[in-house]
Amino acid sequence: MAKNKIELAYMYFLPKPHKKGTPLRPIINTIHAVTARISKFLDQKLRPLFDRYVRSTTIVDGVDLLHQIDQYIQKGYF
Repeated sequence: MAKNKIELAYMYFLPKPHKKGTPLRPIINTIHAVTARISKFLDQKLRPLFDRYVRSTTIVDGVDLLHQIDQYIQKGYF
């Protein structure tokens, strides 16, 4: 990461209009933050452990949910 690309992390908010009172969801932008490289390094080291021990109980997105439901049906859980 070049020195001229480093930025401070900052937070902004997105409204959740589908919820009562329209609460805000905090978003933290860290793409060019000083901690981005250590974060990437830790993800590379921890991802195999996550995938091995926790991935089977985690739903990543809608497509993953459909895939897992299909697997449950094939195993006779539904």
